[in-house]
Amino acid sequence: MLMTKKVKVVAALALAAGISALLVIPAAAAQQSNYETSIATPAGSSPASGAIHLDGFPPGAGIDAGIRPPAGFPFPGTALDPRVVWKDNWICRAFGPAEVTGFHVVCPGSTFLDFHVADCCIPGDHWQLKGKAWDTRPNTGVTTAPGPVPVFSVPGRVYNYVFGGLDAYVECSYQHGINVFPADSFLIFSSDGACIVTPDPGVRRIDRTP
Repeated sequence: MLMTKKVKVVAALALAAGISALLVIPAAAAQQSNYETSIATPAGSSPASGAIHLDGFPPGAGIDAGIRPPAGFPFPGTALDPRVVWKDNWICRAFGPAEVTGFHVVCPGSTFLDFHVADCCIPGDHWQLKGKAWDTRPNTGVTTAPGPVPVFSVPGRVYNYVFGGLDAYVECSYQHGINVFPADSFLIFSSDGACIVTPDPGVRRIDRTP
């Protein structure tokens, strides 16, 4: 009987400790930025400001965006396909969990496009990249950030099955996590041919691309 009581006491203490830890994590996260504070959210349409196609959104409007990191920024890396001859680094910034940022990627001479994603800043968030190539043989690739910060996902990939180059669209969305916003993720695009990446303004919706 005495041993049973001791077991119950130990179990109760462990449960209390676990609940306390759950309460402490959000409080600590709220005091820490979940995005790269050194990189401002672009407010214009000039490529030099870090993004394109953001006209009509005033500064501080609360939009998410694809942002090109400035020169010298310590961007994390990951292993790429040996055939890769081009890569481009981006930051996907979200101001809420129901937002999706799209990237239009055109690769005139490529046979494939890879895309990786990694969580940035406060550990615990998971992100998704979904890419689709539209031609006479459309195909889709999906990948998710595994965590912890800043471990990249395995590559999502779309292929070019027809002559004339690869025209793809890749969506960045927040899956789940600590729900502290703004929040950033790191993106790497890579291919066996040169590509042009154009980010679109984010939209507040649930990811519904098939």
